[in-house]
Amino acid sequence: MNIKTTVLGILAVLFLISCDEDTSGLGGSLTPPDDVINVKADSCFATSRTIKSADSLTIISSHCNLGRFTEQESGACLEAAYITQLACMENYQLADSVYGIGDHKFPQWFIDTLGDQKPYYANIKIYYSKYLGDPANPIRIEIFQLDSLLDTDIKYYPNTDLTQFCDMSKPLVTYTASGWNLQDNDSVRYQSNYYPKIVIPLPDSIAKFILEAYYDPARRHYFADSESFMKNVMKGLYVRCSQGDGTMLYVDRTILEVNFKYIGLNDDDEPALISAMAEFPGNKEVMQLNSFKWTGLDAELADNSCSWIRGPFGLLTEITLPIDSMKVDGYVLNAAQLRFSTAVTPSNKYKPALPSYLLLIRKDKAQEFFSRNSTIDGMESMAAVYSTKYGTYSYDNIAAMVETIYSEREEWMTANNADANAFEAANPDWNKVLLVPVKPTLDSKNAVISYSIDTDMRQAKLIGGSTPIKIKTIRSKF
Repeated sequence: MNIKTTVLGILAVLFLISCDEDTSGLGGSLTPPDDVINVKADSCFATSRTIKSADSLTIISSHCNLGRFTEQESGACLEAAYITQLACMENYQLADSVYGIGDHKFPQWFIDTLGDQKPYYANIKIYYSKYLGDPANPIRIEIFQLDSLLDTDIKYYPNTDLTQFCDMSKPLVTYTASGWNLQDNDSVRYQSNYYPKIVIPLPDSIAKFILEAYYDPARRHYFADSESFMKNVMKGLYVRCSQGDGTMLYVDRTILEVNFKYIGLNDDDEPALISAMAEFPGNKEVMQLNSFKWTGLDAELADNSCSWIRGPFGLLTEITLPIDSMKVDGYVLNAAQLRFSTAVTPSNKYKPALPSYLLLIRKDKAQEFFSRNSTIDGMESMAAVYSTKYGTYSYDNIAAMVETIYSEREEWMTANNADANAFEAANPDWNKVLLVPVKPTLDSKNAVISYSIDTDMRQAKLIGGSTPIKIKTIRSKF
């Protein structure tokens, strides 16, 4: 192995594990007299500011958000609603006949047994894995039936107006509850396999409409697959919280449930009244779309004493990297460490948590990155995990990113026979990077295969703004 490469590797490792120590003498102590490396350890400073999240960042998420949450100290408020289309299993099959649908005559014993029970009815079930806020908050949920399908060829963004897909004057149902998680009693909620949900009764006409479509021979093929079901029976649902504040749900799936009665066989193989249910789920297997609306962010945008992150899609931190201070002519940039410290904010029982992961990504590459659900490469993006011990997010070596940015500028100036001023005028974000809350997607071996935007509510106050952010560098020259 080349001695220069070996020495530079040692220098980089020493820098990363002990960046606070004086490394100015490392070159002379590690290098043979006839192969001297001039090593320079130094510091430069980046600047940061708070900006509004780019609306062009696409949403790729396995769950939907629903609710309204106002942060107590700042007054920042997020409203979240969602659209979900509904899946249908291929060649869906129900009982041969259902009481109350079509011309089939049911025997008197069946009618007597049915009594006061409804022969058919429908519910919407909203299952959520977790929530932020007080589950006892009173709420009102409105559900609308979609008039048009989402276009799979279009990229939708967090500021998309979801009301364009339905008639807002005709809610399918308006449901008021005393709280998100009070429908089930304690004996049910404390079971190990309990999955919290909100059950919203629909008009019986919805169940009748779906069952009549199935039992009509001319329309039975509507239930052949999800695409046919969505086009011809139920295009989907728009769900929003129209009243209530202080709770945000993270919804895993939304199910349209149709219950009905038919004649079947009991345990003694005798005809009996049987209750059955058909489910049409909305989940990550079909198209879902969230909308996020933030208000009350002006004070944090104007706060120059720090920089803020509010997610999802609220506020981001933008950093201006001092490229020319890090990349000095004649020297190779071997290592550059960038660290962000969090500032303490007032404690609150329902305060959004800090982001677990922050993606450092070049500003002009962010839209493409999230559109293709990419992995990090060290040249355009890097990820840091929050350190609970130090209260920091650390990017131990952004040298490859700096080298890439510098090289792109040089190539552009050469190709266009222009100077740096012309380049910066044409590329105003050339030295800008963003901090974006993300969450990783893992494979079966817990290896990260991609990153997507974290759509859980998050907040972080970072030391920066008017306080420069130190970048520790180590450069070498042969």
